Amino acid sequence: MRDSFKYMLGNLLRGEFPQTQLSPKMKRWAGKAADKKGHDFTLKVAERLRELGWCTETEVTIPKILGERQDRNYGDVDVLAWDSNSRRVLIVECKDVHFRKTYGEVAEQLADFRGVIRENGKPDYLRKHLDRVEILRGNIDAVARFTKVADLTDVESHLVFADPVPLEFALAQMSEQVRISHFDRLGTALVWEAP
Repeated sequence: MRDSFKYMLGNLLRGEFPQTQLSPKMKRWAGKAADKKGHDFTLKVAERLRELGWCTETEVTIPKILGERQDRNYGDVDVLAWDSNSRRVLIVECKDVHFRKTYGEVAEQLADFRGVIRENGKPDYLRKHLDRVEILRGNIDAVARFTKVADLTDVESHLVFADPVPLEFALAQMSEQVRISHFDRLGTALVWEAP
């Protein structure tokens, strides 16, 4: 009973229950809790990238980067990182997801990162990121102006998790579209070398 209560209360406080199981008030609470957790992790990733020599800007909108309004709201780039010397620009999506233990929890998490449009017509987390990368790749000159990176030819798509998660391995087939890593590996050449 104690373990169940601790699990339930912890998930409620962190806002980590599936949205389908929550009341409207709890959905708002979960949204606020997830936003705070995500914001804190984004700042941590940006700080680490600065330590590694990158210039960064956090939670930057697509209209700000491109200098014009878009046909829809693409959300923001968690961390935009660039290095003028190597002429590289990283579009980094940061996710501090809860460690899942059961098969059902892992499957639920995988469903949020398939890179597809859901049945309700909304993109999942990975699809949102890929859409942002696509619009930035289509406007490479504007990205170059924003970052002041000369001769920019492409942007790199990265998804960084706070800790190792099964998603890291399940999404290996998407390595052409997005590189998957976790926070502790940000400084390794294997993850951050140019493609």
